[in-house]
Amino acid sequence: MEARTPVVIVGAGPVGLLTALQLKRRGIDSVIIDESEPASARSFAVVLHPRTVAMLANLDLVDPLRWQGQSFRRVAVFAGGERRALLELPVDGEHADGALTLPQNVLRKALEHALATLGVDVTYGWRLASFEQNADEVHARFVHAKPSSGQSQRTVPADAGEFRIASAFLIGADGHQSTVREALGSALVEVGPARAFAFFDVPQPAPSGETAELVLGSRSAAVYPLHGGSTRYSFELDSPRSEPLGRAELHTLLDRHVPWHVKSAHGVEWSGVRTFNKALADRFGHGRVWLAGDACHQTSPLGAQSLNVGLREARDLASSVAECLDGRHLEHLAVGYAEQRRLEWRRLLACGIEPTRGKTMPGWADAHLAELIACLPASGDDLDDLLEQLGITLL
Repeated sequence: MEARTPVVIVGAGPVGLLTALQLKRRGIDSVIIDESEPASARSFAVVLHPRTVAMLANLDLVDPLRWQGQSFRRVAVFAGGERRALLELPVDGEHADGALTLPQNVLRKALEHALATLGVDVTYGWRLASFEQNADEVHARFVHAKPSSGQSQRTVPADAGEFRIASAFLIGADGHQSTVREALGSALVEVGPARAFAFFDVPQPAPSGETAELVLGSRSAAVYPLHGGSTRYSFELDSPRSEPLGRAELHTLLDRHVPWHVKSAHGVEWSGVRTFNKALADRFGHGRVWLAGDACHQTSPLGAQSLNVGLREARDLASSVAECLDGRHLEHLAVGYAEQRRLEWRRLLACGIEPTRGKTMPGWADAHLAELIACLPASGDDLDDLLEQLGITLL
């Protein structure tokens, strides 16, 4: 038996959940399906850009995030071992008090709670096996991944080894190893080499206080304030590491990247290593199947651009899908969504884009321009604002 719903969303990370929330606020039901259980207690810290904070505020979601997060308004940029600039993040005073750092599971839980109050649950423990689409709908088949306490019995029989569901649209928000992208036949095209990064959460404030730091060089780094006086250090590594990283490795990386930081008292609450590709999907969707978030792009983690742009993609894709369900032609998705995404990511990944260099642009910024664009915690108009503070115009 085949269930039916207007929209199926594969992936219950922040991008998938926000897509469902935006659709529901437009009166459109969706089914959210994820292969894995919810994130574990230890959660990766994320950076929300000012325009993301403002977007979430418009959805009444920011207040429950702020008390577990840390706001910051400035970014100090270092190159060649010296502080070269102190950039002011856009602050509108009403919705966004600068940028915000917080654990990703806090954001996920806030989105899940908002959906639950609207009667939308997440189905965990099922993996997309295949789909077929025609001019009118998508027929998707899901197979059982593993037992899950979070399964929704409204759409999935308790004893099923697989289930099928038909929908007007299917959205892949299932990360950089996206099964939707693979089934769609879209390739994630690398536009730069894979890079390994180490992350450390340290239980004491950095010397910069509530100012984030970006360090540009042959291997870049970033420092972000976290809630409760803790600090997140992120360092690009010379090569991937498989062994655990502790205090000794932290001190080595501090010496290399931020020697002005005090090292003697630093402990490590958590550390991890992950490899990131600089890559972009060769298409963002086709027909009635579309992608958002890490399913269609990946870049340096230092500026958190993939997550933040992905959240705006969730909003824009939900809007375009709603308009198509209301009678607009599918071509609207190809032009109104996919083309805009392609243009934005060509800017962020510096793919064939030649910025205008103003007379006030410093030489260090010119030498590190592509990395600067990729690592600033901003996108869209906010990124343009930061670059203009350095005399750079990104067309």
